[in-house]
Amino acid sequence: MKLVIFDFDGTLVDSRKLIIESHRVIFGQYGFSLPSEEESLSLIGMSLELVLLQLAGPDAPVGEMVAAYQRVLPRLRADAAFAEVPFGGAADLLAALAGQNEVRLGIATGHVSHAIAPALERFGWQRFFCTVQTADKAPSKPHPGMVLQALSEASINAEDAIMIGDTAFDMEMARAADVRGVAVSWGYHRADRLRGAGASRVVDNMSELHDCLFEAIAPSSRAPQAP
Repeated sequence: MKLVIFDFDGTLVDSRKLIIESHRVIFGQYGFSLPSEEESLSLIGMSLELVLLQLAGPDAPVGEMVAAYQRVLPRLRADAAFAEVPFGGAADLLAALAGQNEVRLGIATGHVSHAIAPALERFGWQRFFCTVQTADKAPSKPHPGMVLQALSEASINAEDAIMIGDTAFDMEMARAADVRGVAVSWGYHRADRLRGAGASRVVDNMSELHDCLFEAIAPSSRAPQAP
C-alpha cells in the first residue's frame, strides 16, 4: 500500500456542528424549511450543489445558495462553537503515515479547493498531502474521478491505494476506481450501509484504523503501536 486517500468531514474531523449551522443559516436566508439533521448528514460527502438540490428541491436557486454558503463558511469556522474539530488520534495517525518513506497521502472531499485549504492550514495538515481532490476538480462522489485523479497525481496504481471514508459515497467511489475501501464507523453513515456500499472493512476507532493501515503498508511485519 503506497497511497492512502482520506475523506475529510466525518473521517478526519467532526464537522457536524458546522454543517448543521451552515444549513440553518442558508436555508433560513432563502426561506426554505430546515431539513432534519438526519437528512443533512446523510448526504455529506457529495458535492454541495447536489446536497442543496436534494434538500431544497429542483426550484431552489442552488447556485446562489452555494455562493452564500461559501461566504458563510469562513465566518462560522472562526467561531469555536461551530468550527471542525479533529477526531482524537487523527493528527497522530497522519504524522505516523507521513513518516513512512514509501507512503503518500491524499484527500478526496466534497469541499471546493478554497474551502478545504484553510481547514488544512489551520490544523497544520497541508504538509501531509501530496494530492488534494475537491468538488471543483472532479465530479461529485461517488463518481471515481477524485480517486483516479489522485492516483494519477501520485503516480500510484489502483491496487497500491486505499480509500478511507465514513460514507457510502466514499466506498462506492473507491469501488468504481478499483481501489480498496476501508470505512470508519464514527462518521455519518451506519456500518451496514458502509458494508453494503463495498467497504472491505469497517473500523471503530482511530487505533484500529492505524493498525489496519500499517498492516497494509508492511503486512509481513508487526505494525508499530498506535500513539
